Amino acid sequence: MKRLFLFVLILVLSLTACMPAQLTLVPAETLAAQTMAAMPRTDTPGPPTEALAPTATIDRNTPTPSINLAAPGAYCLPTNTERISGLVTRVLDAETIEVATGNTTYRVRYIGLDAPNIAPVLEWRAAQAISTNEMLVSGRRVVLVKDVSETDANGNYLRYVMVGDTFVNYQLIQKGFSRVAITPPDVACQNSFLAAQVEAQAGIRGLWEATPVPTYTITPTPTITRTPTETRIPQQAVCNCTGPRLTCNDFRSRRQAQACFEYCYSQGYGDIFRLDKNRNGIACDGSQ
Repeated sequence: MKRLFLFVLILVLSLTACMPAQLTLVPAETLAAQTMAAMPRTDTPGPPTEALAPTATIDRNTPTPSINLAAPGAYCLPTNTERISGLVTRVLDAETIEVATGNTTYRVRYIGLDAPNIAPVLEWRAAQAISTNEMLVSGRRVVLVKDVSETDANGNYLRYVMVGDTFVNYQLIQKGFSRVAITPPDVACQNSFLAAQVEAQAGIRGLWEATPVPTYTITPTPTITRTPTETRIPQQAVCNCTGPRLTCNDFRSRRQAQACFEYCYSQGYGDIFRLDKNRNGIACDGSQ
């Protein structure tokens, strides 16, 4: 009996040792519980989060560059608006450029200009206007000065452009390679630009030169001069111009045929009998 009891006790102890230990609950209000709750439930990483590309805007973290308001036409430039500097990487046309600031390139259109284009139709002085713009800004550092508007309807940044002591917007108008095109609210340099345009017009520069007119010589239509070889008979009724049809065989002589021919011609009937078929002014000359 004692052996049986010992066997049962040993069996119970063995089974108790194989059972898992009871979990100890951590009170929810403790820091350890909060830390455990914040830990991920699994070691499998979640799907990567795709970063949203920021909308391209001009880098405004660079120091504000200075401009020379004493430069020709530059007295009108706003002094209380945004100014940034950049490098011109490409000239697109006579009034639009690409400017790199930092690691981003922006498309900039000059304020207040209406320059000639080469597409879709080549306009007067367009090639010279683009060439002048390239000479002024291509590959050079520029200062972009804002007026009121940020961009135009096509998303181009609207700016006044300075290269050193050269006010590019003003220079293109003064040289006659652009017309003034003021669009409110960007009107700070309206008077300066209009004065530059008057100067270009007075000097007949660029666009204000007369469009060449092609020249050509008018060749007069040759006329037939009738030079009779025989003495002509005075104009009198030598034949009936409205009578029966006559031929060279109906005349006794070529002289009579010539007289009839000239008479009918003078009466407005022309060569009604076709006596001058080769139209050399001589009737029945034998070469017809």
